[in-house]
Amino acid sequence: MKIILYLIFLMPFLVFSQTKGRLNIDINVTLDWEIQEFEKSKHKFDYCIESGWKYICKIDDSEWFGSDFGMEYPKNQLAKLVLTIGNQKYQLLTSKMFNPNFSGYLDENQFKLVKYNDYFILYSFFSDGAGSYSAHWKIKNDIAERIVLSNDEKYFEWQLD
Repeated sequence: MKIILYLIFLMPFLVFSQTKGRLNIDINVTLDWEIQEFEKSKHKFDYCIESGWKYICKIDDSEWFGSDFGMEYPKNQLAKLVLTIGNQKYQLLTSKMFNPNFSGYLDENQFKLVKYNDYFILYSFFSDGAGSYSAHWKIKNDIAERIVLSNDEKYFEWQLD
């Protein structure tokens, strides 16, 4: 009985440590995603000091996205994105992508798939209210490659179309 009560107590915490979902991006196009709670003990941090402020400038030896100034640890991280076009699945690179939104759930409005002559570009936008960034993946010849991961505003222009 104690085990059952313990599991009932822990269930809300387990649910929030990882969320998954599927988005319908277009006809015959889906995006499966997974967001996991950020576990700081599994990462290495480099700190910088600027104007007297100490902040996290690198996580696991890499620039990271999801915070304006890196003052706090990320809350969560984008762990998985799988784009399916027809019957073809593409595992999309999600490294360095933290705090993808405020709610912990992704939304169709965060993505746009555009078909060009012989390839696709999946555009995306992530923000939890601070630390907005965009990622773009090019899908060509059965290969998905992340071609943009940036907080530069010029990469958000796809949202205006």
